[in-house]
Amino acid sequence: MRAEEAIDAVTSAATGAGLSAHDATVVRVGENGVVLLPSAGVLARVLPRAAKDSNPRREIEVAAWLASRQVPVVHPARPEPIIVGQYVVSLWEYLPDSRPADLVTLARCLRRVHAVAVPTDLLPYLSPFDKFEERLEAGAGLDVHDRLFLRQFRGDLSARWATTKFTLGEGVLHGDAHMENLLVTADGREAFVDLETVCIGPPEWDLTLTALYYECGWFSATQYVEFVQTYGFDVRLSPSWPVLRLIRMLRMTLWLAQSADNDPQRQCQLRHRIATLRDGTAPAGWTGY
Repeated sequence: MRAEEAIDAVTSAATGAGLSAHDATVVRVGENGVVLLPSAGVLARVLPRAAKDSNPRREIEVAAWLASRQVPVVHPARPEPIIVGQYVVSLWEYLPDSRPADLVTLARCLRRVHAVAVPTDLLPYLSPFDKFEERLEAGAGLDVHDRLFLRQFRGDLSARWATTKFTLGEGVLHGDAHMENLLVTADGREAFVDLETVCIGPPEWDLTLTALYYECGWFSATQYVEFVQTYGFDVRLSPSWPVLRLIRMLRMTLWLAQSADNDPQRQCQLRHRIATLRDGTAPAGWTGY
């Protein structure tokens, strides 16, 4: 998605909803787009209508459902998504002066998510390899040998996932639980964002990113210990950890491949990630983006 496409779709949607869009500013673009409307106090998310496994209407419903269960979430600014040509736009409240949560806050809020009773409908089950083929083919920084290796890597992990045992049972998950997806405002309000990944599955899934980022050296030992003590469980001690960490590293590698084509530093990191997945030393030397 190009920046101008995101701006045009959001401007049309906002105008139709009676919102000011003269100061629309792109926050990020990629598979999806995020556009800020400062004067309207709205953050717009733009998705291609043809996007697989993306359902803006369900995301809005999930936000309302989680809020009714006292889970801190961002609120939709409009109860229905808006179709603009080949795109779907959803409008959300903008939280100015917010910052990513610290790990203690993330652990505490994840406990609240995981304690919610699993619904009989509304939420899909976790699919750890969702969008794998689309992202593999879209990774312009990948050659034929990379794609062959990553497909084989995925195949092995898929077989292992099918027999993996989990300690914490089954619960409601955020699905992409990291600090930047839990915002804290200046007045102390907490809100989970990016709710399209909310699903049902093993709570260990939501704990894996923090543990893996610690392995990467992105968090200190003190930070990680505080996270574990607040949540009450260390996923690295779970029998599921070896499989979970490898799946997450595969996903992180494919995510980087989406934006590495014209960025020499990202391309270098992508080559390093694939090399370490091959030789078993991952995530040594992995840097964040």
